[in-house]
Amino acid sequence: MNPVVFHIKKLGAVRNSKIELKPLMIFSGESGLGKSYVAFLVHYLYTLLVSDRLISFFNEKSIDFKSIFEKKQSGQVLLSIPADELFAWINKDAINYIGYLIGHEKFEGEVEIQFPYENQTLEFIYDDELSGLDNKEELFYKIKLDHFTYRVVSRSFQPDSVPFSDLTCAVLLDAIWGDYRALKYCYLLPPSRGALMELTERPAFRSGMYEEFFDLKVALSRPLAKSVEQNATITECLSEVNMGSLQQVEGRIMYYTKDGADMPLTAAASSIKELAPFTMMLNKFSPEGISILFEEPEAHLHPERQVKVADLIACSVNKGCQMQVTTHSDYFIKRINNLMKLHLLKERMSSEEFSKLLVAYNIEEDCLIDPENVGAFLLRRNGNGYSEIVTQDISLDNEIPFESFYQVIDEDIQLSGTIRNLFKKEGI
Repeated sequence: MNPVVFHIKKLGAVRNSKIELKPLMIFSGESGLGKSYVAFLVHYLYTLLVSDRLISFFNEKSIDFKSIFEKKQSGQVLLSIPADELFAWINKDAINYIGYLIGHEKFEGEVEIQFPYENQTLEFIYDDELSGLDNKEELFYKIKLDHFTYRVVSRSFQPDSVPFSDLTCAVLLDAIWGDYRALKYCYLLPPSRGALMELTERPAFRSGMYEEFFDLKVALSRPLAKSVEQNATITECLSEVNMGSLQQVEGRIMYYTKDGADMPLTAAASSIKELAPFTMMLNKFSPEGISILFEEPEAHLHPERQVKVADLIACSVNKGCQMQVTTHSDYFIKRINNLMKLHLLKERMSSEEFSKLLVAYNIEEDCLIDPENVGAFLLRRNGNGYSEIVTQDISLDNEIPFESFYQVIDEDIQLSGTIRNLFKKEGI
């Protein structure tokens, strides 16, 4: 992955900060400092690259596409757009998109997404070719941008912005991942998602994040043309974290416990409901090429299951998933830390000793994660009443620092000691 940097001048409570794109991004810090807004900004990038959102950029330029193609000649530049103009539009569109997600049309902010794209201009060049059986040739129109070609049969061609949008997405995907097919889908798992899992009709949502979540619900109920064989480790992690399995049966989600009981999802524990969309997603789709924004995956989970969710997320990232996680869980972060440390230990221990270590603690090797693939970001208050993002230095201690938790733990220990001394003093 080539570096993508998000420069944030103003975004909710966040001021003058920057973060870099990573396959797994973890946002921590106390409530109200803007974790979700920052995660939404990253989610926007993925949404931009897998949706038709860039069509709006070309349409807003009031380009006469019909006229452009009427004058076309092979080798001619059909359209030339300064890259700075495109990126300026993307930066403004990111703020509009976040406003849509939170249901705030007048949401304001100022960000700059720095892409690893070096060309100063996007030049779309026209070409054509005959192809097919002798005496049954078809004329194909071709539009080229950098080393990508959009090819369409001339008789079905519509002069509009779609080829330009698709090509632009392809070159940006290639610039970031070196493969324009690296990303296929983008999903958002918002807070309080469990309560929405049994809805069959789309309510009038006031915020776009729940509109997007309902789109995911629709996708989960839609049949696939080809079934996906899921990774064995992911399947086992799902079984452990849910203490059973979830299946779609005649339009309803059913929960099956390990001891043989079954019930509709509405009757299951809150922990099962909150994890249900992630579970159903991994039951149905391969994690490769999917981006997921997962808000507080630890919600309603016992610490033992929070640890298994960390394993599940790490394994999904290893299998090609891109994930952004907001969390308040020290159990979740400690587990990710341990999975990173084990990844480093693997190269230093004998394979036999290392295998025994993993077996002793019931950890699958597929869950170990390279620290290079993890970005840890702590949001904290500054002296001006706003918040700032601290990119935590994982390489320093091979772990995500616990700064936001240590202070709370230390104060709680001090309070416990004070109360204990007062109990002695008062003879309680």
